[in-house]
Amino acid sequence: MLKLENENVLLHQEIKVLKLKLSRVQNNRDQLETELSIIRAENDELKTIVYTLEKRLTQETPILSPQIDTPVSENSFENGSIKSYGKKEQEPEFFSETGPDFDSKWYKNICIAKSHPNYIVLRNCSQVEHQSLDDFIFFRTVDGKETVSGCPFPEGVIIPPQSEFTIYSDHPGARNVYGKSCILHRYNTFGSGKVTENIILDETGKETANYILCVFQE
Repeated sequence: MLKLENENVLLHQEIKVLKLKLSRVQNNRDQLETELSIIRAENDELKTIVYTLEKRLTQETPILSPQIDTPVSENSFENGSIKSYGKKEQEPEFFSETGPDFDSKWYKNICIAKSHPNYIVLRNCSQVEHQSLDDFIFFRTVDGKETVSGCPFPEGVIIPPQSEFTIYSDHPGARNVYGKSCILHRYNTFGSGKVTENIILDETGKETANYILCVFQE
């Protein structure tokens, strides 16, 4: 009987030791998984940067130059054309609409409804779905060179179906209205030129981010 009790005591001790070892293994595994997750996130970020740079090098995007005193019809916006300068005292405006005329590819529900040196209007084209701007990044290049690093939009911006959201450069007329508009303080002006929207994918084809790319001339 005493021998059996001793064996039970030894068995319980072995079980405690095994549980302790198992706990250590589990802790090490959790730590390794955390480190792996961080490494993967850093790797995805680097892939996104590399993809963006490669895209910028290979992308051929025409720059639209303003024209002086060119008559524009009333339906020019509906046809997806560019509205040029009118008289010299008029404010220059550049309006564009989605479509193949601008070599733009539209993903999700977002399109660029209007562009101007002081603002860009994004539109949610969906009839039913809300669209978040959390994963969108704004880039601006002038004569092929990036003037300011990528700038994310404010978090929490949701565009309802068939609604618009205005992005202002930091100028006196800019308005920051919740749910309607925001100000990108890095930019005093967006300039005049081509505005496109595209998507960033990693090597596996998984979506990583969207970007609004403005290609302008001085």
